[in-house]
Amino acid sequence: MSEDSKNIPFRILNFAKGQGIPTFKENRNNLWIDYGKDNLYPQFLLDVFNNYSNKHKAIINRKVDMTTGNGIKEPMTPELQKFAANKWGSKDLEEISVRINFDYEICGGFAILVRWNIDGTSIAAIDFLPFDKCRLSPCEEKILVSKDWSNPRRNENKPVEYCRFSPRKAVEYPSQVFYFVEETNGVDYYPLPYYSSTLNWISLDFEISQFHLSSVRNGFQPGFILNFSTGIPTLQEMDNAYKEFEKRYTGTENAGKFILTFSEGQEQRPEFIPINLNDSDERFIMLHKEMMDEIFIGHQVTDPQLFGVRVPGELGGRDSLLENLAMFQSVYVSSKQGVIEKQLDKLAKWANVVEPIKFNDYEIDFSSIDDQEVPETREEEEIQKETN
Repeated sequence: MSEDSKNIPFRILNFAKGQGIPTFKENRNNLWIDYGKDNLYPQFLLDVFNNYSNKHKAIINRKVDMTTGNGIKEPMTPELQKFAANKWGSKDLEEISVRINFDYEICGGFAILVRWNIDGTSIAAIDFLPFDKCRLSPCEEKILVSKDWSNPRRNENKPVEYCRFSPRKAVEYPSQVFYFVEETNGVDYYPLPYYSSTLNWISLDFEISQFHLSSVRNGFQPGFILNFSTGIPTLQEMDNAYKEFEKRYTGTENAGKFILTFSEGQEQRPEFIPINLNDSDERFIMLHKEMMDEIFIGHQVTDPQLFGVRVPGELGGRDSLLENLAMFQSVYVSSKQGVIEKQLDKLAKWANVVEPIKFNDYEIDFSSIDDQEVPETREEEEIQKETN
């Protein structure tokens, strides 16, 4: 703190705290590459998926349904049927495909635990391995797996080292990890999710909901400044006071709280100064719309109605939905299916499978839509309104 700032009887609190752009570099122990500054970037992405935005979560859930949720195309050769059944694994291939697809959508990569037979000539079983549990070694030939990377020094969390998938080393390393990372230009080691540029908007969705929830809990009372006119305390006393208030009252979950200041005069009584936010409702409405648009753009969504979001002014009839689904499958779903199919084919090859793996296309369930009698034309919509 500078000498000039010591005479200022208030402190500006920093509300802009969050996860920045991750850095991927070798850990100081030289055993693995840190996945972000705190080595917990994939855990952050999972937290965002589970807790930040229902829009973000709904989009990813629907994308997984569209990509691998409809299973593998029939008929299958006996060899592919055997590989897909995965008799000695905990899940069959279709279940594993869905799980790795979630990791692929959330983190930009996925991992599969591969177990070879005794002589190392064929894959005996495969199992899903959570991508967030894996870290690359500096040479990128080993994969380290920990139950909890927030505390890898504990005995139960100590990283276990696996050989990265290599058929040449199957006898030496009968258990290996197939580790796929979608390459990002200018980024080494780990992937950045395709929606990384939209993370601020996804976080904003969470912050807005927190703000409104806190406003309701506080009876929609405005924020205010609490000024104590008992004199200006020492620098240490002021620091202690501000640290305590920063810990307790910063963040959107404390909307409607107050700011503490000190001054001299006015007979040493506290003064309450309301902070009015004019037109805050209108601003939040505009911000919410912009936020939704940005989240959809970041997720490459061509038609929000495919993800259960009604768009004002658009009817969303059967023909329109089918046309937009075909477009989204062409520009997004097919490419994602192709990536997963190609990677699984690399494993199936070592289970004596020659037939390529293909996933079924997504089909819209119109039964619920038909029950609601969605109009096909604007004229039908007007008739439906008059009837209702």
